[in-house]
Amino acid sequence: MLKLIRKSLVNKAIFAFAILLGLVVIAGIVMIRTNVTTISLTTFIALFTIMLVVLLGLFIFDVIRPINHVVTQVRNLLTGNNYKRVDPMSIDEIGVFTHFFNEITRDLEKISYDVKERRRMSSELDIASKIQKDILPKTAPEAPGLDVVAKTKAAAEVGGDSFDFLTSADGNNVYAIIGDVTGHGVPAGLVMMMVNTLVHAMVSRGLTSAKDIMVNTNTLLTPRISSRLFMTSVMLRWDKVAQKMYYTGAGHEHVLIYRSKTEEVEAVRSGGIALGMIPDNSQIAKEEEIKLEIGDVVVLYTDGITEARNQQGEMYELDGLVNSLKKHGFRPSAESVFDNLTKDFSNFVQEYVQADDITMIVVKYLGPDAATQKVKLTIATDESEGEKLNKNWDWV
Repeated sequence: MLKLIRKSLVNKAIFAFAILLGLVVIAGIVMIRTNVTTISLTTFIALFTIMLVVLLGLFIFDVIRPINHVVTQVRNLLTGNNYKRVDPMSIDEIGVFTHFFNEITRDLEKISYDVKERRRMSSELDIASKIQKDILPKTAPEAPGLDVVAKTKAAAEVGGDSFDFLTSADGNNVYAIIGDVTGHGVPAGLVMMMVNTLVHAMVSRGLTSAKDIMVNTNTLLTPRISSRLFMTSVMLRWDKVAQKMYYTGAGHEHVLIYRSKTEEVEAVRSGGIALGMIPDNSQIAKEEEIKLEIGDVVVLYTDGITEARNQQGEMYELDGLVNSLKKHGFRPSAESVFDNLTKDFSNFVQEYVQADDITMIVVKYLGPDAATQKVKLTIATDESEGEKLNKNWDWV
């Protein structure tokens, strides 16, 4: 019975009225039994005042006081001041309101924490993205006889694709390397940066053969990363003196070669095994020569291109890139070849929401007597969702 009364302000009011009515009835009975037929006005006022004071006290204690506690904290919350949760003092409507206020403030604190945590993570991702972009090359060494264009675009703040250009310690060789770590995001980005650093270390130690560079990089990388992470890669070595090109694969995509004489495209398997998969890849890695004639074009790419899909769910695939290179390999510069490959890819995928990192390097052999060309590099950033709408895919 008492719990039923406490659960509702209406029940409390009815109970108070019942008590008041009961007191009046009791007073009437007492007066009849004691033969008191009238009472003075002063006595009536005194008794009435006492009852009002008692009822007012109960109202203040049970209604006004708990409401004030909650309203004070609500006001602090709305004005941005420090607030605290309120211990429920009853189980009626005021108690329900108090519980609601406590739950709301808990949710607000959780949301506030999540917002701060996301801001922190976003800030750290921005820092990681900047570090990664700083590692990617801003310039490339001269490669006499070659015209080179390289571009990369990450699918997230931190990507797993990589490319780089280096010069051997003796200055006689120029290296171009492209790589793709499994997945994308921070873990892939960390592996990409490790490989980049190790390759630079191997070259600075005086290693010349692309095979030796890849084998030693793998030896140091494998014990330092998770077995679920690995990086496929291809390294080109350009012998500036002999004007010869070599490649060493580490389980990467095909090396595409456009032959200017026949206007055909060779898709050569890069071979090897991905860096980080086995401790010793020295028996698998090989350095093979790519015999070039003037006008020939070599294309390196990551699977972000061949596995991209259009609005109908169709994949671009290797054939799409090969056919595009067959159409445009004749063009006079690496940049014109690159731009037309990009145009064909963009026309296929159209308004493509990029799901994987995309990187491509185009190398055109101009011959030993051609003027040395500056390597053209682009490191693009991913766009916001709003910028992607109604816009065909591009590098920028």
